[in-house]
Amino acid sequence: MASDTNADPRPGVRRVVTGHRHDGKASVKSDELMAWREAGPGFPGVRVGPLWTTGALPVDDNNDETDGATRRPDGDLGLVNKYGTNLQFTDLAPGATATAHRTSSLDHNILISGKLILVMEDGSETLFDNPGDVVVQRGTIHAWRNPGPEWTRWITVAIDAKPAVVNGQELPLAIGFA
Repeated sequence: MASDTNADPRPGVRRVVTGHRHDGKASVKSDELMAWREAGPGFPGVRVGPLWTTGALPVDDNNDETDGATRRPDGDLGLVNKYGTNLQFTDLAPGATATAHRTSSLDHNILISGKLILVMEDGSETLFDNPGDVVVQRGTIHAWRNPGPEWTRWITVAIDAKPAVVNGQELPLAIGFA
């Protein structure tokens, strides 16, 4: 059973955003602690924090004063931004499992702290327990589980992608293992 989501004293993630002054010199535009929020129904013990979302590739964010964390991803499950990217952190309570899902995206997941088990559709499980461990998700259905005893945090860069294709068939958006 997942621990109480309020029991973790872990703060948000410090985010520094750079840009340019009016004279063209590079500068730090903001330096702030980004707060987390509950992921929502169906994801007990899961918290997420938006860090930066882009609208399209190649990115044209150069001197836009819009805070990328205020943009809401508009693609699959609110995790992917159509034609763009989504950078966020996720916290998972001890004993909690993030529901299995598949999105049409290329995801770069980097473990920051704690332990994380990647659960695949074929039943295989892979433990990640070294900060800096990386998982590259390529449109696969998967779940995440925290074996405990502490909270787990990882960073995800989700990049919009065409749906995965196997034997000529597009694999659909999915929630839960079949």
